[in-house]
Amino acid sequence: MSNNKFSEEPVDNDHIWPKTEGGPDDPWNRRPLPQSVNRGPKGPEMPCLDDVFDSPNPVKLAVEIDKRSLLPFNHSRNQDKGFGGLPRR
Repeated sequence: MSNNKFSEEPVDNDHIWPKTEGGPDDPWNRRPLPQSVNRGPKGPEMPCLDDVFDSPNPVKLAVEIDKRSLLPFNHSRNQDKGFGGLPRR
């Protein structure tokens, strides 16, 4: 095991529910992700159910996304998506 502190990859504070889609900057909407994962080609995609469980308060996150899913999202990738990326009713 290496004691070199520079060998570990830096971690970003990722928004689970993208801010561009109405996600808040609250602690329950953030998770630590390695920079290489967070800064990869993903775009403002609504979280899937597995992503919601990365939240320190998944119930709060799910409720807030469900409230917001009654309105249209900004990015065409998220059109007609509700909570957990499921189709809106």
